[in-house]
Amino acid sequence: MCAFARRIEAGCFRWIVALTLIAGCAPFTRGALAAPLPATMQGIVSLTGASGTDAASASAPVNQAEMVRSLNSLISTLDNDASRSAFVAQLKALRDAAGKSPPAAPAPAKGDLLGAIASGIASVETNLNSGLSPMRLWEARLSAAFGELRAIATGANGVSPGRLLTGMGATLAGWLLCAFVLVHVNRRLFGDIPDIAASPNPASVQLLAFLLRRSGPWIVAFVVVVLFVRAMPDAPGRTLGLVIAYAILAGSVFSTLCVIVFTVFSTAHRRVAVRQLLARTLWLLFAIGACGALGDAAANADVARQFGPNLAGLVSTAANLVTALLCGYFSVAHRRQITHLIRNRPFASRRDHRFATEALDILASLWHIPILLIAAASVVAILDGRGTEGTVLRPSLLSAALLVLTLFASALLMHLARRRDTRAQRRAPHLMRLGRFVCTLLVLLLWLAYARFELEVWSGPLARLIRHSTLTPAFRQGLIAVTATVFGAWFIWIVIDTVILEALGPNSSRNKALSPGVRARTMLPLVRNGIFMTVASLAAIVAAASLGINLTPLLAGAGVIGLAVGFGAKSLVTDLITGLFIIVEETISVGDWIDIDGGHAGTVMDLTIRTVRLRDGQGAVHTIPFSQIRIVKNLSRDFAYALFEIRVPFDADLDAITRMIVDTGAQLAADFRFRHDILGPVEVLGLERFETNCIVVKGQIKTRPLKQWAIARALNARLKLSMEEAGLELRLPQMHVYSMPPRDAESGQQEQERVANAERT
Repeated sequence: MCAFARRIEAGCFRWIVALTLIAGCAPFTRGALAAPLPATMQGIVSLTGASGTDAASASAPVNQAEMVRSLNSLISTLDNDASRSAFVAQLKALRDAAGKSPPAAPAPAKGDLLGAIASGIASVETNLNSGLSPMRLWEARLSAAFGELRAIATGANGVSPGRLLTGMGATLAGWLLCAFVLVHVNRRLFGDIPDIAASPNPASVQLLAFLLRRSGPWIVAFVVVVLFVRAMPDAPGRTLGLVIAYAILAGSVFSTLCVIVFTVFSTAHRRVAVRQLLARTLWLLFAIGACGALGDAAANADVARQFGPNLAGLVSTAANLVTALLCGYFSVAHRRQITHLIRNRPFASRRDHRFATEALDILASLWHIPILLIAAASVVAILDGRGTEGTVLRPSLLSAALLVLTLFASALLMHLARRRDTRAQRRAPHLMRLGRFVCTLLVLLLWLAYARFELEVWSGPLARLIRHSTLTPAFRQGLIAVTATVFGAWFIWIVIDTVILEALGPNSSRNKALSPGVRARTMLPLVRNGIFMTVASLAAIVAAASLGINLTPLLAGAGVIGLAVGFGAKSLVTDLITGLFIIVEETISVGDWIDIDGGHAGTVMDLTIRTVRLRDGQGAVHTIPFSQIRIVKNLSRDFAYALFEIRVPFDADLDAITRMIVDTGAQLAADFRFRHDILGPVEVLGLERFETNCIVVKGQIKTRPLKQWAIARALNARLKLSMEEAGLELRLPQMHVYSMPPRDAESGQQEQERVANAERT
């Protein structure tokens, strides 16, 4: 069989396996669609005893079913001696408390963190004053829970321990077997699951594929087992198996999501922290997710009916307490690694975004405090012993789950925005900027949705005040208007800045012909700065108007202040006006070599609306206000002349000297190094002047701007060689010294006597 036929056979085998699995799951899927499961474990266990007959009789009155269920629970409690004693003890405690004068009522429970802690402490104090101490309540709960556990162990509730363990083992075995089959099929079809922690910068598709391949088979297997258990009679063993499987599955999914979130941040200097988190926190995160799910499942009404309300409540309370303690331990033990992930950013981001860097530094130093507050509020509510832990821990866990999902989604979006595709960035940088704009907008919408869900989850006074206050609609409208203004201004600036940058430096080879000139390179940066200030000012004015701020006094005050500044800063106004005319008239451009009357000369580096910056031949930078400029000599416009002078003797033939200069200039123009910079032949201007011992012949060559000095140096070197070959001596300024003839001694003595006689007379 050829390789092509084997490939076709393997592909057909995979499709047959996939279609078989889909066909096998179709009945269960049809049953699930017929009666959908409610949220969390409420639906998982409440439908375990449902059959086809129960589904047909779903129209029975709900109140009657609830009454029968409550009576059965009360009868089971009264039949058990331990449960009956605990129930009587609770009734006596309530009677004793009712006989006393009630103390001041504590403050109502708050939904926020500090309010939850304060409410828990106030509740404990109230219970102590009324005689309902947490110790007595916990003794009663433990006694009743152990009584229900003893009834289960002895089979007093009608289910033997053997049947209980058999049902639990069969449920877990079916779940594990189905999951192993799906994992095996997954590996046969797609290969082994890649380790995303080993790749330095995984793509978003790889992260989603890792999540689906690692947790998908276990989730599908759990759904299959739940659908299978629904078709069977009610049994505590199978319910216990579902609770355990649900806790294990929740822990696995939670740890997988955390691994993906950690991997997204594994860039640059954060890899060490990510490596430590992946090595030390997987089992801890699994335990947090499993205990949280176990607490949620044990608090279900059907679980309490089958195993006893006190035992189920004790298990739920213990699981919630362990979850809170583990969360607090995680925030303390791994505070340094998480701080490292939040604080460490690329150097360019830290340099260009100082405010965001400072905000992240504050967040990195305080991130563990909210988690510790949640854990403390949960522990206080649990130790209160009156069942108030559900009002704090469940919203806290839901908030944590929403926070993890929001961080996961925002991290993926920012990962997409930060990816560096050099080719795409070079060919279409505006698309990259628009992509970052869209990702930032989506991240903002995600966090706004998260804040909205938080207000729905927490039912404290602050949340109620925000939801029902008369200021909320106006605040919502103002927030929407400000957000739309900011993002609209940002989008307009991206479009305008992209057009200006494309005009300054075309990125594609097709637009190279549109390369800007000197004037465009001078004007466009100034136009860019002016447009940015205009867009920012208009956005600020519109945002302030959207918030209801009266801008008329502000604008009037700004006008008065501007008038005062105009009178007080005349030189500044002069700089601005002079600079505007210089730039518009194109007197100076970037790259020109200019000489200013103040003795400053150099190449123009930058032009603003107030100053010009020059760099001279020694590398020094001169910053000169426009008001100090009176006369500008620009040596960089259109063309220049390389002037030269040569000194020859008086007896030299001027015609021969002229021919020699012309021939030397022709040789220079033929040189490939200089011919592109020479715009015309050598022009001999003739005899310039006479000097003491020579005559001066002057000439010039027309060159490109700023090339005159190089051409003059090259011509002087060639003229020296030509004059040496012609035997002409280069005349230089000379000094002739004439000495007097020496005098004899007699004449000198006579001169002295004559001078002496003249002095006496």
